[in-house]
Amino acid sequence: MLVSAAEQYRIQQGISTTTAAAAVALWGRMDDDFDTAWARIRPQTLDLVEKGRTAAVVNALGYTAAALAETGQIDDAVGTLAPAAFLRSAPDGRDVGALLDGAVYDTKSAVARGLTPDAALAQGSRWMSMATLTLLADTRREVYGADIIQRPTLNGYTRMLNPPSCSRCIILAGRWYRWNEGFRRHPRCDCQHIPASESVAGDMRVDPYETFRSMTPEAQERTFGRSQARAIRDGADIYRVVNINQRGLATAKGAARYGTPSRMTVDDIYRVAGTRTNAIRLMQREGYILDRGQVTVARAPGVRTDAQILAAGRGRGTVTIGGRTATTRRASRFDAAQIGQRDPLNRATMTAAERRLYDANYRLQYARTTGNVPRGVGLSSADVFAAPIPATATRLVELEQDLAREVRRLSERGTPRSVRRLARSLGLI
Repeated sequence: MLVSAAEQYRIQQGISTTTAAAAVALWGRMDDDFDTAWARIRPQTLDLVEKGRTAAVVNALGYTAAALAETGQIDDAVGTLAPAAFLRSAPDGRDVGALLDGAVYDTKSAVARGLTPDAALAQGSRWMSMATLTLLADTRREVYGADIIQRPTLNGYTRMLNPPSCSRCIILAGRWYRWNEGFRRHPRCDCQHIPASESVAGDMRVDPYETFRSMTPEAQERTFGRSQARAIRDGADIYRVVNINQRGLATAKGAARYGTPSRMTVDDIYRVAGTRTNAIRLMQREGYILDRGQVTVARAPGVRTDAQILAAGRGRGTVTIGGRTATTRRASRFDAAQIGQRDPLNRATMTAAERRLYDANYRLQYARTTGNVPRGVGLSSADVFAAPIPATATRLVELEQDLAREVRRLSERGTPRSVRRLARSLGLI
């Protein structure tokens, strides 16, 4: 582990645990008159959490430069980050006080489900701890992400584990991500960024299989599940085992395209196999054990390297449709890779989550403006030359519902900050 990363983790964990413990101690003053008690301690709690966030930001500011110096990478920041900018709101755009109010809502909901006031307050205490730890982690990650973005020669990062870790984090360990990809995390996740240009990231990757093998069988089974840990020990692909366990079996179409299991889970296989030899045979048939063996996936799925994008070339660059000129998707991706920056409103360089929100908004605005339903998103020859599709009242309601659904997703845990930034740019929040 890098010395700078280890030191940053030590400091930040100290800030997070101290702040969360103090917030829980204040919550201990609550009584069964929830609203009155919370009104009494809310100002102190908010002040405490904001002081913790300030400490997290101040200590995160120098981390990227220290990691770059330790790994011999170029440090060419275009400016200086402003600490206050990261403290205006919670990383998801909400007011921090409104976020902490969630502890009271959670407590009231527990009472409504039949818990006693004391049991509900205990649940609210756990919620306060989780929310504080997650808020501080997301705040410092926002600093790390901004510091990477402001360095044009630094085009990505790898993900570092801080064991003990859950199965979801272990399979992401050491992967290289482009700078504009969100940092996937769950509540209490304490993984962090290691700033790394594509050319040097290979020296910093962590092998999930090595992490798995370093654990005792008991720890493996606690983390992955009994059957899943056994399957990995028997040679199964760790990524498929974890993803199928979390997300379920693939559809028939997905199985045909990607070779992922669509009929039997690992539990199903061990229940019917009878012998280990037969279990291994069934896992090979179902796609859990691959011919390549247990190989670490070096980068996030679907991520093309800058070298691959640049090697493909810019193509013709522009296209003219109905007298209007637009930059092609290929050229947009090429330009973003070449300069290390992207236009956040250019669909060609958006992530899948960003495109879902952007597309829903585009279709609705197009229909409202022109009275027709678009066939695609953006300038399209089909919309210019083909017969228009009238935007009926029923279709407008459907488009409004589609956009409303995407906007609701912004409040879900784990939604990338880039999607929320896009929503703000589009005037949706």
